Amino acid sequence: MIEDLIELGKYKEALQYLTDQDDENVRYQRLVCLYALKEYDQAYREGIKAKALAEQTYYDVVAIYVSVLKELEKYEEAINIIVEELSMPYIPYQYETMFNAAYDDLLLAKQNASYEGSIQHVFNEEDIVSILSRDDYNEELLYMALEQLESMNVRRILPAVKAFISNNDKPDFAKSLLIEVMIDQEIDEEMSVVKNGISYDINPLYEPMVLTQEARGVIDQLLADVIENDNPSLYQLCQQFLDFYLYTIYPRYIDDMDYRAIAAAIHYHLASLQYIDIEMKDIELDYNVDAQDVYDVLNGIQAIEY
Repeated sequence: MIEDLIELGKYKEALQYLTDQDDENVRYQRLVCLYALKEYDQAYREGIKAKALAEQTYYDVVAIYVSVLKELEKYEEAINIIVEELSMPYIPYQYETMFNAAYDDLLLAKQNASYEGSIQHVFNEEDIVSILSRDDYNEELLYMALEQLESMNVRRILPAVKAFISNNDKPDFAKSLLIEVMIDQEIDEEMSVVKNGISYDINPLYEPMVLTQEARGVIDQLLADVIENDNPSLYQLCQQFLDFYLYTIYPRYIDDMDYRAIAAAIHYHLASLQYIDIEMKDIELDYNVDAQDVYDVLNGIQAIEY
């Protein structure tokens, strides 16, 4: 009967029957009802005991208790519980997935709650290390963490940063942002960055920022000469894609002999995406480049998700 009342949303009526708090299932069901009724303070008080005594219902109690903490904006307490559970040697798969999602939600909620005219440090070093180390990552969370890392001491989490940039499965754009953080903080250390299965040896102290490379200025000028007057909006799209492309392939060396082919390929690719009728022979003439060289660059560009 109690389960039926809960399923029907009759939480107040269900609570009248949930009186035996020596029964762990009753303690869990009371949390469900109190949470649904937005009685978060009482749910918090009862949740402390329910979590401490739970056995068969342990993971369900933890899940609802963490939800209560989130509603009460007790983000640190909730995050600590999730981190502790995820560090256990065994956790049922369905709960591991649930707790990973809850961890991301808590960090985002914590970040959003911190905005009061200026960005505060809401991710501590452990949070950022955890975000960088996870195989399944929340993209929004990752880039929030990287933005905050710009004003933190990257040296304190350098092992996690080096592991991230050397992992071929991590997003290439984010790797470049991390390298730029290290450049800005004058990190003088040899390390490797792996992109598309290729390993590059770098020392951030001696590397240029992505958009200060000669290639960026020259390729942008080539695009401007051909497109800007006739189609300013297409030129702007090409500029944006050029920057994204450079961040994606960095720190790969770009030979100056390839500048024209890259500009031509970006023009052709973006024009095609915009359903602009364009012939390769016109691209060859505009950029003074061979079609095969353009196609070679296009193969790489079309593999990039933008």
